Amino acid sequence: MVGTSEAGRTWRRYAAAVVSVAVAAALRVDFLISLGTRMTWLTYYPAVMVAALYGGLFAGLAATALSCLAAIFLWPLMVDQPFVRDSADWLGMAVFFANCAMISAITEAGHRAQARATQAKHLAEAAEAANRAKSVFLANMSHELRTPLNSILGFSDLMRGAEGASEDQRKTLDIINSSGEHLLALIDDVLDMAKIESGRVSVDSRAFDLTSAVQDVATLMRQRAEAKGLQLLLDQGEDVPRFVLGDAAKFRQVLINLTGNAVKYTHQGRVTLRLRAQPAGADARVRLVVEVEDTGVGIAPGDFERIFEPFVQLGVGATKTGTGLGLAITRQYLQLLGGTVRVESAPGKGSTFRVELPFALADESQVLAGDAGRGRVVGLEPGQPEWRVLIVEDQLENWLLLRRLLEDVGFQVQVATTGAEAIGKFKEWRPHFIWMDVRLPGMDGLEATRRIRALEGGNDVKIAALTASVFNEQRADVLAAGMNDFVRKPFRAAEVYECVERHLNVRFRREAARVGRAAGKDAAPMPGSVAALDDTLRRELSNALVSLDATRIQDVIVRVSKANPALGEVLARHAERLEYTAMMNALATGGTAPAKDAS
Repeated sequence: MVGTSEAGRTWRRYAAAVVSVAVAAALRVDFLISLGTRMTWLTYYPAVMVAALYGGLFAGLAATALSCLAAIFLWPLMVDQPFVRDSADWLGMAVFFANCAMISAITEAGHRAQARATQAKHLAEAAEAANRAKSVFLANMSHELRTPLNSILGFSDLMRGAEGASEDQRKTLDIINSSGEHLLALIDDVLDMAKIESGRVSVDSRAFDLTSAVQDVATLMRQRAEAKGLQLLLDQGEDVPRFVLGDAAKFRQVLINLTGNAVKYTHQGRVTLRLRAQPAGADARVRLVVEVEDTGVGIAPGDFERIFEPFVQLGVGATKTGTGLGLAITRQYLQLLGGTVRVESAPGKGSTFRVELPFALADESQVLAGDAGRGRVVGLEPGQPEWRVLIVEDQLENWLLLRRLLEDVGFQVQVATTGAEAIGKFKEWRPHFIWMDVRLPGMDGLEATRRIRALEGGNDVKIAALTASVFNEQRADVLAAGMNDFVRKPFRAAEVYECVERHLNVRFRREAARVGRAAGKDAAPMPGSVAALDDTLRRELSNALVSLDATRIQDVIVRVSKANPALGEVLARHAERLEYTAMMNALATGGTAPAKDAS
């Protein structure tokens, strides 16, 4: 069908050339006969131009050749004497041919440029349509996958903290929760890559606790490492600042991706997460150097670039798990943050990924209160209004979880499953706060919000969107519809409470926050206390630290605790966070050096 259509267009072009030359010859016979043999080629220039404009280069050349043939052989039908009689006439014909060839070539170039422009337009329209289709698909996939994950993670977390749960039950729930988190991470990898490709990723820079973020990642990865019989060591230099200004979420994701890959491709030995800081050449700025070193399978030099491409996995067999997006996302995030990553490796000799990333220094007072590690919410403080919260959600498992979280701490809660029902309950019950699902049957959450805002008292209620979307565009949509905030599924209990607290000024009762999570200066072991230990204990602790044997280190710390409980507690906290360097520094300052281990 395509070939037949193209052949038809070709014949039409040549037919146009023949017709245009025939018309020019007819004009010469009838209307221009008085010219005789003068201005022979002037008659045929328009014919060639028409043929070239319609059919391009070859149609123009065909019209030129036909014009020359008509002048040479058909002159008896037009004039009394030949058009071509001497060398001057032949030269004139040559000039005519050359000019017409250039005209044909120029029109052909115009045809091709127009065709390219049309093709580019169609490709752009097709790409835009494909992007829209991909966005719709990702939005649907996000909603369909993240919605059940919201229930899995939320209820398993609630049950882990329930009174009366046995240790075995908590371990089972930990496995369920960990598997849900892993599935969520895989989903987020795919969605993050899609957002990066479409230019939808932005940098959210704010003050955060760098030390706490690194320790959280080390604790998370340590569990995975120990499950494989590996050691995971954290070597953080004293020059690394605690509080910095940057995108904490993306920095944490970079650490998780690099350390997770190291654990995945290491089957024996250890993984070391090493941090150092260098001056960045500007006031109140540092350049953080992060190295993730492993004793794993290694990477061939020819694959150093390939590993940063999307969906590339170099592992074989059981090692080849995940999406193959971690390193691609890592490099893209670092480029957004102004950083770099490079790898040094050899097959069978392990790998070292080196990241350099600039940070501005921050003060502790700049760190948001929400980042300070407040204790878990256990109830409402007395002396407050009876807070009414309306949940608008059509998924049973989601509103059950949210109602449980809110009622457990003392809120009054009602549920609506459609937008129309939400409007009715608002009129009757006048809630202080509404959790509004964006996707609802019939009237969606955006339209329900607009209608509530139009009612009497509708501007007084606080409304927060609940959505499984990961795209920032939806944040703009929900805010434009009149909502006050935006929380993504799967949500955490802390996010729910903090959102309500932020908009209603609710006062919560909290259990005591854990102390010593971040490595502040007060957590460092006192050199004097270390020096006061028995020489044998100091030597055994030093040797255990040099050997990087976590079991030996723990055994020595237990013995230290019997002699000095306060020092034992501090050392245990450092050991739990794998801060062996700080412990070695304390021993060195305390006046002891590692002795050669006889074992």
